Amino acid sequence: MRHYPSAVIIWSVLISGMALGDYEASAQPVPTESAAKPKPTADVLAALAEPPKTEEAKLLSAVREALERNAQEIKSLKEQYAKDMAEQKKKVEAQQKQIESLERSAQVLQDRLKTQGAAPNAAEAQNAQGQDRQKQLTDLQQKEIGLLEEESKLLAEQLEQQAPAIEKLQGQTATLESREKQSAQRDLELDNAYNSLTDLVDAQQRNPPWFPAPLKELFTPSGNNATPLSIYNDFATGYNLFNQKRGAGQFSFGQYAPFFLMQLNKRMLLSAQTGFSPAGAGLAQAQIDLLINDWLTANVGYFLAPIGFWNERLDAVWINKLPDVPLVMRQVIPDNLTITGLQFRGAKYLFGSPIKLEYAIFASNGLGIPGGGRRPGWANLGALSGTTSGVNNAAAYGGRIGFWLPTLGINFGVSEFVNSPYSKSDGAVVSIWQPYFNYHRGNWDFRFEYGNNYEYTKPFIGDNIDRTGFYTQIAYRDYQSLKKHKQRLEYVFRYSETKFRGLNQAGAAANVNVYGTPMDAPVDRNQFTIGVNYYLYASTVLKFAYEINSRS
Repeated sequence: MRHYPSAVIIWSVLISGMALGDYEASAQPVPTESAAKPKPTADVLAALAEPPKTEEAKLLSAVREALERNAQEIKSLKEQYAKDMAEQKKKVEAQQKQIESLERSAQVLQDRLKTQGAAPNAAEAQNAQGQDRQKQLTDLQQKEIGLLEEESKLLAEQLEQQAPAIEKLQGQTATLESREKQSAQRDLELDNAYNSLTDLVDAQQRNPPWFPAPLKELFTPSGNNATPLSIYNDFATGYNLFNQKRGAGQFSFGQYAPFFLMQLNKRMLLSAQTGFSPAGAGLAQAQIDLLINDWLTANVGYFLAPIGFWNERLDAVWINKLPDVPLVMRQVIPDNLTITGLQFRGAKYLFGSPIKLEYAIFASNGLGIPGGGRRPGWANLGALSGTTSGVNNAAAYGGRIGFWLPTLGINFGVSEFVNSPYSKSDGAVVSIWQPYFNYHRGNWDFRFEYGNNYEYTKPFIGDNIDRTGFYTQIAYRDYQSLKKHKQRLEYVFRYSETKFRGLNQAGAAANVNVYGTPMDAPVDRNQFTIGVNYYLYASTVLKFAYEINSRS
């Protein structure tokens, strides 16, 4: 019995130390739910690695990724919660065991004290030394009981201090349960959205978008004979003011020219343009286009001659940036030359490069020669134009080759037109050679075109006629301006020049009425034109120009 109380005290101190150690360990902050950050799965990485094909595929991939991230977050939160609850449960169980052990020790000591108090008084006969030793033992046992009570109170206080942590865990548990329900609801909504998108994509693939019946007929696999019609209108009028006649001006009506485009089927297009002017009504062009393949088209009928660049693509009044045409297009190169025959044309990029080659080749009737080869007929180039009326016994042929660099805005090429009679008495050989260069990029537009028209007319008038000329034009329009009116303004400058050999220029200048206007007479001349355009709409423009014509 002498060593037993000491062993109890030591054992109690050790248990107390373990409890305090557990309490310090439990005082560490509980990991929050953000500590468990889910890592992307292999499926998600694979889905991200695949390039998106369509907008629907991108949306479906995003839905899959959201579902997987949500599942990973819920899994991580559940694992962290289970881990925290298990650790807390172990700590509480250990502390309960310590309290129970201390209570048993205190009960044992109390029982010993009672037993010693109830023993017979036979010990009274012992000496005083035995009584003192018994008193010391009793005091020691009372101290042990007091120590046990203090340790019990300390453990109770520790449990009370741990109550907020337990309440916090309970709150986190409730939060996790709420989030789990929200996640389940979100999973259900995402799953429904994924199914809806899948059904929508499937429905779009099985059932194409709704179109009106006439439009659907254009896309039937078997082809059709539907003829959708488009009509474009060209209307031009003007006012001319001559500085040599002070206070005198003249209104002029150019023309009204509706353009009809009719698609017969996927490979055939019919087009025609009529013109109405004070001089009367006429047919400007009429042709049928047969699309042979992606790089070749056949044109049959009455079409614009592919000589130079101006005649086909810049001559229309709604494209021309100035109110009139350059001098070179009046008596050097036939303006608005339309021929009757057959043409093959197309364009193709060269060997996968950014350079596009365009080409055209044609054969048609020869030019009409009014007057049977007399001098006035040869001098007036306007009388030679056209291959439908006054046709002589001749054939015309030629072509054009050009190159495009779309990324640089550059286009250049050369064309040739030859009118060859069947015999010498049927007329003269006419050869027109015409190179050109164009640049159009951003706010700038630049044009240059040279023309040479050589007529072998010596057997008819005693000399050959040689006509040369060129024009150069530059235009600027600030498309990027933040002010609307500046965007609509365009500034244009053009210089044109003509030279003639083999003609009586003095006689031509004296008989300008034969040619219509002084600028149409075959006389050496240069021309400066400054213009300002204002675009009310993309299809409506007001043109203002000042022109200086002088003989060189």
